[in-house]
Amino acid sequence: MYFDFNKFNYKLVQTNEQMAYIQRDKKAYSEIVKKWLDNNLDEIIERKWEIEEILFFDDNSDFVKLLKEAEALYEFGFYTSCIALIGISVEDFTKYLVTKAGKNEWQSETQYNRLSLMLEAKLISKNSYSLMNDIRKIRNDCLHYNDNFKKKDNMILKREALSVMNSFKSLLKISIGFKEEMTLDIFDDIANKAIDEINDSENKYVKNFEDMIFKQRNALSQLFNLDITVKPGTDLVSRESFYIIEAIDFSFMEITLIDTANGFPVIIDLSEKNIVQIKEMELVKNSLVYAAVTSTVDEFGQTAAWTLTRIKKLTRC
Repeated sequence: MYFDFNKFNYKLVQTNEQMAYIQRDKKAYSEIVKKWLDNNLDEIIERKWEIEEILFFDDNSDFVKLLKEAEALYEFGFYTSCIALIGISVEDFTKYLVTKAGKNEWQSETQYNRLSLMLEAKLISKNSYSLMNDIRKIRNDCLHYNDNFKKKDNMILKREALSVMNSFKSLLKISIGFKEEMTLDIFDDIANKAIDEINDSENKYVKNFEDMIFKQRNALSQLFNLDITVKPGTDLVSRESFYIIEAIDFSFMEITLIDTANGFPVIIDLSEKNIVQIKEMELVKNSLVYAAVTSTVDEFGQTAAWTLTRIKKLTRC
């Protein structure tokens, strides 16, 4: 059944009153969507964790945009649409490859013929051919809605959607994935580009600034084996050490300390009491201090705002 009654018959009310009715209904529908998301959120998140990761490549061709949309469809449980879109994305990827190889005349070929030509010309390996040809078959079943496809229940569709998506992502990672030696400077450039795209209307992958922080944390762990998190269940982190003052900014109520034990900087939010103490001790840049600092732990398992609980000026020998 397709029960499609989402809008009230606004012609039943006066024209000058219709907008008030519409706004009321939009607000009500907003609550319906929120409730639906709340009820399905656990399943959506579980499906997100089933999807393999490419990690990074700079290309933003059409097949990449289609892949991003296909992932979102899978997360929300729209498996038929996911399969169809992955099939289209793979087809666009083959056109991308033949164009790069200077075989523009193959653009107009069917996907079946184009894959065969690419294999004969050794533009793709036998494994890549087999993988993309299998996706082509599943996609054709889906788009033509053959009897065989109609018989598949939701769990079979889920398995096929996940299989074609993860297989294609693995192929992309091998074919056009980032192959240079990753450095922190290169990663910083990549992260800045991603941040610039957050407010781009074309962006469908980085949801908001919090999602960007989440991805940056994960990237550091995967690319550099760097864990900047604390153990789950930890709400507060405290540290006492010898520090060198890097900078003091009373206007922003901040102080930057360099931990002499590891060379890591920590930026601390100052209270009015802290500022009075620092001024009384006549602390300046390069002063050596013994300090105790504390931070709460955010939802990502990372330290948030650091506060200064104790500070003592030390005399250098």
